[in-house]
Amino acid sequence: MMPSRAFCSDESQGYPVILLMQHFGTFPFDHGRVGGKVATNRHGPHAHHGEDLVIIQASHVGYDPASGRFGVYQRQRTADCGFGDNCGKLCAVLHWYQKEYDYACRNILCGAIENKSAVYVDNHLLTPDRPEGLFLRLDRLIAGDLDEPLKILSTSKAFSAAPDLVARLPTDVWKQGRTPIGARLAADMFFFRRTPIEGPEGHDLLEAALAPVMPALVTSPNPALDAARYHTQVEFDRTYRSIQSAPEYRGKNLLFLAGLNIDVSPPEGMPFPLTKFVPWAAYFQPRNGAATLLEQDALVDALMRQSTSNADQISFDAAIRVMAEAEGVTLPL
Repeated sequence: MMPSRAFCSDESQGYPVILLMQHFGTFPFDHGRVGGKVATNRHGPHAHHGEDLVIIQASHVGYDPASGRFGVYQRQRTADCGFGDNCGKLCAVLHWYQKEYDYACRNILCGAIENKSAVYVDNHLLTPDRPEGLFLRLDRLIAGDLDEPLKILSTSKAFSAAPDLVARLPTDVWKQGRTPIGARLAADMFFFRRTPIEGPEGHDLLEAALAPVMPALVTSPNPALDAARYHTQVEFDRTYRSIQSAPEYRGKNLLFLAGLNIDVSPPEGMPFPLTKFVPWAAYFQPRNGAATLLEQDALVDALMRQSTSNADQISFDAAIRVMAEAEGVTLPL
């Protein structure tokens, strides 16, 4: 049996790899790319290395139990043992979008002009021909024509507020002078346009996968958690279809399982994170017979029915001792 893991490269993913080695008795094949993407072009080598095959895919997100924050993880091997992004790749993709959103939250103001609810919008956000950035769905923010502002200021324009926006926001927002809209700028009020990033491996595939839901992610209370969860769902669907069309897996038993690794920052004295795995879905393609797709509830039920003991799991101490005591091998060099 040959396991394969499609995890991110982070050191926080070490504990799941150790468990795979312990229970399968071999180091797992590497099916993963940075961010937890599945390298579907590695199906052939994986299939060649075993008869009964397992692929486990997991995006991951950090968690600090002391502060209750998702998306961070303590880097114990750094000078100050500070907290950093986790998953670093996924959080890095989010940062540009979060910066654009934060700018809009600060530069769209709610107020009143002559006792009428008004929205003040920064001129930058009103420029339609920008190559990239956050773009407002102005029909959900302002009433009337863009060319007929109530007031023109040095760096912004004021418009009558859309009736739906007035009803949506608390009454006092319109009576306290100019108040930034802040987190009240909801996901359905804007969209992003972003020039694809070119790197050594071409377009950033992880960013391309997350782009359609970026408004929902940047407005989420836990952007990194939701991004990792969404990415796991996208990767399962994409990999499931690649497996179905992969001739290398025909005639072999294959189980593909996807979920989310939550890396709980370890307390002092503990070398590895307390990783929690949240299952999403699984696909079983038998050597002979019909394939089976397990949705989340069915997958959890199936996993909970399994024994927690494994008579075939290896002892690392015993394995290392056997290798250390083995006679040396002479190489013909």
